[in-house]
Amino acid sequence: GFTSEGEYLEITEINRQQAGEYECITANGVLASDSKRVLITVNYPPIITEPKDLRTPIGKTALLRCEAMAVPPAEFQWFKDDKHRLLGGLDGLQIQNERTRSMLLFTNVTARHYGNYTCLASNNLGSCNVTLRLIRPGSLENTATASMESPLFLGLLSSTFVTLLFKI
Repeated sequence: GFTSEGEYLEITEINRQQAGEYECITANGVLASDSKRVLITVNYPPIITEPKDLRTPIGKTALLRCEAMAVPPAEFQWFKDDKHRLLGGLDGLQIQNERTRSMLLFTNVTARHYGNYTCLASNNLGSCNVTLRLIRPGSLENTATASMESPLFLGLLSSTFVTLLFKI
């Protein structure tokens, strides 16, 4: 919650929805009121959103996407069958990283491309991974699964608070 006392605003158990701009307005009844704005950034570990498996026939192009919300932004890594770290440019694969997502591009799907691909998103606060499947059309496979890591840090996040000191 929020607690305001004098020149302090205390935000206990801060969460990412409380990030944004805050304004402090002072008034003493004698002089004109004054105000200052401050931008609050809330850091948090990656959270991967909406993972989707992909069914693509041999010879076609396929694109597996891994989207992660995080502050600071996540760094991405891809693994095949939970063992081999993938590098772009090898075996007909390209890895395209952007600020909030990473994409694994297969320019010409072959039989050896089918399988499980794990996307690992991490920053200095924690990591999250999701397993996506490139599936041969007609086969029956389970859907994507995600897991959060760093439960210790999540416990620390829930007890974090912020104190703002406004000097006007």
